[in-house]
Amino acid sequence: MQNTPIQKEIAEQDYQAGFTRVMWFAKQARRRGWKLSDRQLVHEIIQRERAARIREKSSLPMIGAEVRSAAWNHGQADALRTLLRAQRENTKKGL
Repeated sequence: MQNTPIQKEIAEQDYQAGFTRVMWFAKQARRRGWKLSDRQLVHEIIQRERAARIREKSSLPMIGAEVRSAAWNHGQADALRTLLRAQRENTKKGL
C-alpha cells in the first residue's frame, strides 16, 4: 500500500500526539519531584521502539481505544530520548 498525503498527515499527527503526551507527563513528574533514572528511560525507549516495530509489521487493523500507531510510539520514544539527553546534560553540568 502506498503512502498518501493523508496517511502521512495522520502519521505526523500521531507522532506529535505521542511526543506531546510524554513531555506533558514529564512536566507533571517534575512538579511532583519525581525523576526516572537513565536506565529507566532507556528501558522505556526500548519498549516504545519495540511496540512501533510490532505495529509496523502487523497486518491486522488497528481497533480499540488503547491501540496506538507506530508513529505514536516513535513520537514517545523520541520524547524519551529528548528527556534522557537533557537529564544527562544536567548531570554533566552538576559535576
